[in-house]
Amino acid sequence: MFRVFLLSVFFFTSNLVNAGQNIHQLKQKVKHKTEVMVFGSIHLTNIGNKLNTDTLLPIINLLEEYEPTAIAVESLRAEDIITMLNGSEDYQEALSAYVGDTLLSLAKVEQQNLDISAIEAIKKMNQLLENPELSFEQIIEVIKVAIAGYNPDTAALHWKYLEKSSSTSALSHELQEYLNQRTSSNNERITIATALAAKLNLNRIYPIDAHLDKDIYQDMVEKLMPSYEKSQYVKDLLNSEYMTKPYKLSDQALLTGNWLPLFLWLNSEEYSADVINLDWVQFVDKDLDPKAGLARIALWEIRNLNMASNIMRIVAKHTGERIVIVVGSTHKVFLEQYLSNMIGVNLIQFSEFSSKESE
Repeated sequence: MFRVFLLSVFFFTSNLVNAGQNIHQLKQKVKHKTEVMVFGSIHLTNIGNKLNTDTLLPIINLLEEYEPTAIAVESLRAEDIITMLNGSEDYQEALSAYVGDTLLSLAKVEQQNLDISAIEAIKKMNQLLENPELSFEQIIEVIKVAIAGYNPDTAALHWKYLEKSSSTSALSHELQEYLNQRTSSNNERITIATALAAKLNLNRIYPIDAHLDKDIYQDMVEKLMPSYEKSQYVKDLLNSEYMTKPYKLSDQALLTGNWLPLFLWLNSEEYSADVINLDWVQFVDKDLDPKAGLARIALWEIRNLNMASNIMRIVAKHTGERIVIVVGSTHKVFLEQYLSNMIGVNLIQFSEFSSKESE
């Protein structure tokens, strides 16, 4: 009986190995790989004062050298927003935090004004964006349906294309105010991703974030917090160089105008290793409640797996091209792990384009 069990384990393991080899061989046969750069950033909204966006131009210029044909950011997909609006009450707090009550309100107004549903607005926006040369009137229409369809990043991009125009009366005062506030934000979605998209004359920005785990997130928090608040490891981590170095580099960048050291660090192998070995290890092998810690890891992986899936949707639309994903830096190592297993994807590092600049 034991021998039969061993044979079963052997054949099961062999099948797994063979499956892995077969997938690897299939990956090797791909002739037109899609290049994906996961660009990690701190959340620049945490900087209190208004950024001098000119100081970020060297970073944007380096990303421009990569010649991406699609740009994605850490925003919620419109389809997920619709799902959350019609789903559990537990999603409402996440919608307020990650979408914003102002956008949710403006979207309803535009849906009513256009006599269109959110789904219809998304479809209309996609149809308009098939045209690479949009007229002024069409850009106005894109902004309206983008807002009605919960696509604020694409709306903000086209608002930037209208900045030199003096005639924007077709948009409500409230909508113009929202777009002005959004495009003047320090957020890396604007100061890096939207600025890059505008330089490249792209017509949309893809959202790839996911928060469909938030219907069970609070239960995990309630179980985790008692041990988290008592954890000596957490206290030490919060004061560690891993936590403080990005802020020190950010402060230096604000003084010198040189952001390259910060972004090189956030996109380095050393930082990615620290994310795992210093940060996420706390939920696996330190002094937190073990079951609650593993639940936290599971929810983080759900979010990142969904983000990777959303990235693959962009890959499907831009096969054989180049894509930049602008995300919070702690997502980078997880997304790259998942994407490295995808057939037809070739990961590109920011350092490949910044080496000459840093010499």
